[in-house]
Amino acid sequence: MCKDGFENKVRIIIKVTGAAFFIFAGAATGFQQQPDAAAFYNRGKAYYQKGDYENAIADFNLAIKIKPDYAHAYLQRGNAHCDQGDYDRAIVDYTQAIHCRPNEATAYNNRGNANLIKNDFAAAIADFDQAIKLNPGLVAAYCNRGVANTQRGNYEQAVLDFTQATKLKPNYPDIYYKRGKAYSYQSNSVRALIDYNYAIKLNPDFAEAYSSRGLTHVKKGAFDLAIADFDRAIKLKPDLAEAYANRGVAYAQKERFDRAIADYDRAIQFKRERTFADQNRGSDFIPTIKLKPEDAEIYYNRGRAYHALGKFSRAITDYTQAINIKTNHVAAYYMRGTAYRDKGARAKAIFDFTKLLELANEPLIRKRAQEQLRALKGN
Repeated sequence: MCKDGFENKVRIIIKVTGAAFFIFAGAATGFQQQPDAAAFYNRGKAYYQKGDYENAIADFNLAIKIKPDYAHAYLQRGNAHCDQGDYDRAIVDYTQAIHCRPNEATAYNNRGNANLIKNDFAAAIADFDQAIKLNPGLVAAYCNRGVANTQRGNYEQAVLDFTQATKLKPNYPDIYYKRGKAYSYQSNSVRALIDYNYAIKLNPDFAEAYSSRGLTHVKKGAFDLAIADFDRAIKLKPDLAEAYANRGVAYAQKERFDRAIADYDRAIQFKRERTFADQNRGSDFIPTIKLKPEDAEIYYNRGRAYHALGKFSRAITDYTQAINIKTNHVAAYYMRGTAYRDKGARAKAIFDFTKLLELANEPLIRKRAQEQLRALKGN
């Protein structure tokens, strides 16, 4: 399906499929009729539901050739392109579907998904707004707009969107999970835990909810509870990278650095495998996969664990990778500077603390960097 994958990640998006067309057979006429557009459309949908996107697209192409204003064929072809990772083509098809049927709320919702995956939050939110205007009961549009607002940092509005979605669909666990994440970003751990607990009550096998609840426990200092949640998440979903990364944080807080490093290793491994899979979907289109800023934290945290064990070269390698992913990673510059200092690489340490002064605005961090520079320069 057409997804981000924010959260983890860990980020989850809902897509609405187009309305079905039904074929009614007429009386026998004594000669063989040529297939009509609806026949190709329905066969394309069958291929799509099997995950055979190439044949699905071929049939949608034929349906559109016969009937150039076939809105649902454009919509479904857009879905197939989106699931292949070709979001630009998907947007073109969703736009054409809207041109053919201006009141098609699902086309706006799905185009919003594609824009959201491309990180065009303004365009995505505009599409979800229009989908909701056309169909105020479209749960997916509220939920997706909540995701867009969360990623945009507008957590208060995200909570409102998810709350409206719960009113329309009160027993859908994913909505409570998403709202819990928005509360977590607001540092409202109490409300976040309530939502994660309810999501798990509705779906006891919800691996991502266990992982996010575990991270909330980490923030509250309840490391054993956190590890229990991460264990449960990993048991349910053994390739859930975020659960390994977060469990690594909990182990590091308990100073079990070897266990932490092993978990960070697994998180990085699964993220690499997921990227490789995304780049080899069997389509001619290969999306540009970029590591996200949150991925930098895995390398940074593993660097901290290596640093704590006195493995300065390994720590420096990880801090450097964190900086490569997130060029303004203030903490990584500071810690790499201390690792260079501890290793005796004075000039490189001075470079990092000097660079830190260019990036950091927070007075305490600047003060610490200045103290390090004075000590290194012998002033």
